[in-house]
Formats: sequence, C-alpha cells, structure tokens
Amino acid sequence: MTLAVTGGHGEFGSAVVARVRALTDQPVVATVREPGRGEPVPGVEYRPGDFDDPARLTASLADVETVLVNATFFGADPAQRLPRVTAAIDAAVAAGVRRIVLTSWPQPASMPTVQDYRVLEETVRAAGAKWTIVRMSVGLADALARDIVWGRKTGELVAPAAGAVVTPAALSDLASATAALLVNPSDDLLELTGPDRVGWDQLARLASVPFRAVSDEEYVAYLTGTFQLPEPAARQLTALYADFRGTWASTPTSTLTDLLDDQVTSGLDAVRRRVDRFPA
Repeated sequence: MTLAVTGGHGEFGSAVVARVRALTDQPVVATVREPGRGEPVPGVEYRPGDFDDPARLTASLADVETVLVNATFFGADPAQRLPRVTAAIDAAVAAGVRRIVLTSWPQPASMPTVQDYRVLEETVRAAGAKWTIVRMSVGLADALARDIVWGRKTGELVAPAAGAVVTPAALSDLASATAALLVNPSDDLLELTGPDRVGWDQLARLASVPFRAVSDEEYVAYLTGTFQLPEPAARQLTALYADFRGTWASTPTSTLTDLLDDQVTSGLDAVRRRVDRFPA
C-alpha cells in the first residue's frame, strides 16, 4: 500500500512525511511543487503535485491507496483555498485513491476566513472514497506566540481576550498524530487539540509583561496605530479572538494522547516553541 502526503515540502507536510517514513515500511510518496527543492527524507519518493495543476497531481497519485490532502495553509484567502483543495480531492478520486485524509479547521468557528472548511468536509464525504477528517488548528500556537512577541515589543500584552482560554498543540504532535492516522485508519472524524488550556494571563507571564484586555474595536485601533496594520488585516486578526472567547478552542480532547505513544507537549511549551519564529 502506497501512502502519499501532499504539500510535502511545507513545515507541516514535511513533518508528516518524516514521521510516516519512521512508522511504516510501506512506500511513501510526497507530492511537491518542485521535486528537486529542499532536503529529501530518505526512502521517500518525491513527485510533482500542485493543487493548481490537478491533472498532474492525478498522475502523481496513480498508484496511491491513501493520501493526505494537506489543507493546513490556514492564512490563505478562502476564495482561493476552496477551489484548490477541492481540485486536490477530485484529483485523488480520479487517480483511484481509496482513502482520503483531509486536514480541516476546528468547528464550529465563526471566522469568515475558515468557513470554506465546512464545504471541504462535505466535499470529501461525498467524494466516493473512504475518508478521515482531521480537525486541527496548526496555527493556534503561532497566534499566541505572536501576542507574546508583540507584548515584549510594546511592554504590555494587549488583546480582546478577557476570560478566553485556548488549547494550542505542538506542530510536531499534530504531525505525528496525522502520520499515525495515515498508517493506521481510525475514526472518520477527529478533533486534535492540545492537552490543556492556556489563558492570556499565562501568556503575559511568559512574556514578562502585564496583560491588558480591550474590546474588539479598541484592538483594531491598537493594531492599526501601533503596528500600522491595514484595517482589513487588523479586523481579520481581531475576528480570531471572537472564537477564542467562545467554546470551540477551549475544550481539550484526549485524541493526541490516545494516538501518540510519546508524552504530548503542553500548551505553553507548544507556544514557547513558536515564539522564536517571530521577529523581535
């Protein structure tokens, strides 16, 4: 049985590829835009695969039984992501892939920028192949790390997050769990979260600055004034906090612990790992 991972050169995709290779002796394929670029994982076959070129992706998946349709580019415009990921699902079906594993965003989320994942989930359910939907917020620890970096820069952590708690997971844990699901089929729908809750008071202590809770409109003004962000970008960031104040990201699940033999990374440690990725 050949297993394939799309987006095999990206941070998440490459981590999944390496973990799959370590878990199984079955053939492993990584589809990438530029097969000759990057550091290959030994024993992995790299094939051309661009969501914008579904015919070529279909050809690259011709002998694949299970594929990860890696839709973790969460910051993209949903008007562009929806047709691209739909084309990848269709390419997998056209290639005769028997099982599709789709990464999705936790539900229910209210942000307009992730509503396309609802449609993508329905698309993979109706595609005709066996399917597994893996809901995860790969970028959640990054969003919290950004608050820490900005807080250190300005001397206070400012966010419309009064009373909010979230469950960030380490990217390495999410990749390992996804790899395990590729190798060993599990439930049709899984929610991957971090193992515990993190609040903004904790983030402020990690940043060694005070936390100041503000309203959404005050935060938009803060972002456009202090960081000179364009207002649409500021409002897009602010919309994330409406979900943080809700319930979708505040309830830990045991799924990572159930899937992984190793100890799962705590939420705060997951955030710490991402802090150094942001410019000071």
